[in-house]
Amino acid sequence: MGLIPIKQRLKFSSAIGSIALMVAALTISAPYAQARSGMFDEGGLTATGGVTSISGTAGGGLNPLAFIGGYETDTQIGGTAFYTHLIAGSFTMNAGGALIGIDNRFEISVARQNFNLGSPGASLGLGSDFNLRQNIFSAKLRLFGNAVYDQNSLEPVVSVGVQYHENISPAYPGTGRNIVDILGSHPDGTTYYIVATKLWLDGLLGHYTVLSGGLRLTNSNYNGLLGFGGTNDAGVYKSGYHVEPFVTTAYFLNRQIAVGYEYRGNPHFNVGGPANFSSTSAWQDAFIAYFPTKNISITAAYVNLGTVLNTKNSNGLYLSLTGYF
Repeated sequence: MGLIPIKQRLKFSSAIGSIALMVAALTISAPYAQARSGMFDEGGLTATGGVTSISGTAGGGLNPLAFIGGYETDTQIGGTAFYTHLIAGSFTMNAGGALIGIDNRFEISVARQNFNLGSPGASLGLGSDFNLRQNIFSAKLRLFGNAVYDQNSLEPVVSVGVQYHENISPAYPGTGRNIVDILGSHPDGTTYYIVATKLWLDGLLGHYTVLSGGLRLTNSNYNGLLGFGGTNDAGVYKSGYHVEPFVTTAYFLNRQIAVGYEYRGNPHFNVGGPANFSSTSAWQDAFIAYFPTKNISITAAYVNLGTVLNTKNSNGLYLSLTGYF
């Protein structure tokens, strides 16, 4: 933390305070959650729903997993809510949302992301407190596989998903037009993915071990924060989709603490005209997740976003809380 500027430390401390309040509220409500019965029982094992990605789906911090969010079995309904704070170089992001898992088969979620451009935004004439904003509406369907009961088989859980992004960023100053339109991309768009995830309960050294990989079909810029698609050298809009891989691994040191790594490929489009913000990088993180109770998880990570808006070395810290209901 000694290398992080004072202003960023204060922002991160504020996020920690918000998460502490949420932890307290969830801890108080946990006994009531345990008293529920029937379709709202939490029949799944602790941590088997993962945490929550920045896009609102059950998974790691960056990527979806094939698991359905919540702790429901095939006759139950479960849900989660999350809050995430990210500091990456000059940028900060706040994200929050919720999901519902139905019969361990289907998941729907919604998330809101606010991405503050900080000093790079000021250099673009947007001011030092300009926020890119988007809503993300997602659905995931588990095709086959069971995380717990398929331990005698190498068959993973396989799911498909779709994410619709609605960019609601402010207008570019003096134009009345969404900044994404000004940059030459489309403000709204859809991403599709398929993901396979395998959980070994008696994995490496007898501990839970998770390996997950998938492919995204997408034309998103910075996860949709700068819209979808871009222009070719002649300035003509191109919306062509790219296939991008993503990988998540996790290893549980015990039943409450997991460490892991994520990789997420991103497409490259010419966005921003002469400014050309196409130098996007693959996103990566190394994380530790803590499950103090079945109803709470806290995740901290070191995140590498690479180049964002032509700003290199956009690396930093990520802190997230997920509550399970």
